[in-house]
Amino acid sequence: MRAYFTSIFCNVGLVAALATGAAKAEEVSMPFGHVNLLADFVEAEDAADTVALITHGTLAHKDMELVDALQEALAERGVSSLAHTLSLGVDERRGLYDCAVDHAHKDSDADAEIAAWIGWLRAAGHEDVALIGHSRGGRQVARVAAGRRDLAGVVLMAPATADSVRRGIEGYDAAVLEKAAGTPDAVSLDVPRFLYCGQSRVRAETLTSYYSDARGAEDFAAKIKARTLVIAAGADTVVPGVAKAFFDLRSEQFTLTLVEDADHLFLDFYVEDAADVIAPFLKGEDTHEVDVDFAAADLEYGEYLGQECLACHQPGGGEGVPGIAGSDAAHLYEALAEYANGTRDHAAMRLVARSLDIEQRTAVAAHFAAQEPE
Repeated sequence: MRAYFTSIFCNVGLVAALATGAAKAEEVSMPFGHVNLLADFVEAEDAADTVALITHGTLAHKDMELVDALQEALAERGVSSLAHTLSLGVDERRGLYDCAVDHAHKDSDADAEIAAWIGWLRAAGHEDVALIGHSRGGRQVARVAAGRRDLAGVVLMAPATADSVRRGIEGYDAAVLEKAAGTPDAVSLDVPRFLYCGQSRVRAETLTSYYSDARGAEDFAAKIKARTLVIAAGADTVVPGVAKAFFDLRSEQFTLTLVEDADHLFLDFYVEDAADVIAPFLKGEDTHEVDVDFAAADLEYGEYLGQECLACHQPGGGEGVPGIAGSDAAHLYEALAEYANGTRDHAAMRLVARSLDIEQRTAVAAHFAAQEPE
């Protein structure tokens, strides 16, 4: 059964210390233009062929809690990773971007830095490179991946959607953006706020870069050729609606899953839940396959449980509610699972689906599949 829910390099010490069996981060650097870029390489014991390149979110860095925890969790699951810090025009940048420093970077600068790190990994002997991006980093990764055919996979964690990007643009002072549009690119302006910073000095081209393109990760993801996994956070208030934005893209090549109750940063133990999905995906294991034996289902139990369904799903359907008698069992099971985990959005169906455990979903699906369509 298929269910879709669920130039350039400088090596300064690749091999992590694994004497205790626990992977340790090794900081590496790479000259890039007028700056040196920094990244942490974590090599897993008995590592899979695929190595993950991780890109953080807005103004963040490689040592943020989510990235550190994700690298550790992936290493425990046999996946090596390189987490880099976008320079944002700052040499050897560490920690959150200093808002007192003039902003002279562009959103699109990330593309070239991500590409450079892919080249660095390949030069270090890692042929199978997958990209992981979080939040705005997810949008940037999707944009880079859409133009490449040489990636082992793409993972987007709570990526910035068109709706979230549009809200940011619409919520910004239109007069400031208009002034920036008429100002030479390299000239800096004093603005009341920029991204997560308050009063700032920002180049005109920087403002235009971050506040002119309303496309979200889903717009770029639709053009990605590599296997893609999108992870939505169930309690995400920063970028809500990720599951809805990516729902129609699901296919054998494009998997959408939801970590229920996780916030935007996957704090606490939710990063472990994310890693449980990411690691098998990157290792090429078939995370789509769900072992459900419909032939062994209790059809009488399914008929009993299904009485509630018939209150809306009348034979033959009606008023926008489809009939479900004779439907494919795997399709029904998948739909119930997706309503339960929030991937499909329908308040009434979510309540019904969440009240059923796996055995009950199997019984209901098998019962209706055994009925003649009417």
